[in-house]
Parts: sequence; structure tokens; C-alpha cells
Amino acid sequence: MSSLKELCSGLPVDPLPEARPRDKSVPHAPARTPNLTPDEETLALENALRYFPESTHAVLADEFAGELRTHGHIYMYRFIPTVTMRAYPIDDYPARVRPAAAIMHMIMNNLDPRVAQFPHELVTYGGNGQVFSNWAQSLTPRKPSPLRSTTPVPSFCCRSSGW
Repeated sequence: MSSLKELCSGLPVDPLPEARPRDKSVPHAPARTPNLTPDEETLALENALRYFPESTHAVLADEFAGELRTHGHIYMYRFIPTVTMRAYPIDDYPARVRPAAAIMHMIMNNLDPRVAQFPHELVTYGGNGQVFSNWAQSLTPRKPSPLRSTTPVPSFCCRSSGW
């Protein structure tokens, strides 16, 4: 994912990008203490793997479980784009409509390492929220299957007339 076009084309799964360690040149969010039961850990892994074809689960499950145990969260560091995260001119984004390009522009600006508090954990300035929960969410152009959880998930409708 070294260009905006590649970044906007979705998750690279064939082949998978190489696994990589955390980049020590950027600040990282403190590790969380997950305190998950084995069933809850399994559910967290199933929720993370729902973005990926089943053929990749054997490779990704162990990696994601390691992130969960080490950092208390599954960030999917392997999928951090190699393109420089910054606000590019809006016409550089390969979007079909300008409002979509504007959203990409805003997200890229908020994840700029000069702006974001913990850019690789998708935490913007202020540290009180994440742009996405993990890198797969940021790169998935379609809505993934619903979470298996007891937490209600809001659904949002769009008007057919667009923006």
C-alpha cells in the first residue's frame, strides 16, 4: 500500500503483507490489560478475522492473539499502510465523488504522525478516541459481517440522494 490508489483498493490479502514489529520511531498507546476470559479472547479473534478470507486465518490468528496478549488490543500492525499518512490535495484521492475524497482527506490528516497522538494505534490528537478500531476497518471498502457481541451496534442509513 505504497500509493493512495493502493490504499483505497482495500485490504491486501493475496499475498498478505509481511508481518512487522511496532515502529519505534512513533509514539505508541500504552498497553492495555485485557483481562479476557478464554471465550472472550476467542470472540475478539473471531471478530478481528471476519475482515479476512478464511485462507489467511491460520497465519493471522496467532499474530492477532499475540497483539491482544501483548498490547491488550488487536491493531493489525501488518496492515499499516506504507504510504505517508498526511493530508494530500483532495484531487489526489481516487474517489468517485468529492465528499468521499473529503472524508479520506480528513482521516489521512488526523492520522498524520505530526498530528495524531498514537498514529499506529489510530488514536488522533487528544487521545480520547480512535479513528478506527484496527487497520482492517480503515481499509475495508464494504461493511463487514456484524459483530458477535451483546453490545448493541448502531446502524446508520444514507439517503439515496447522496450528500
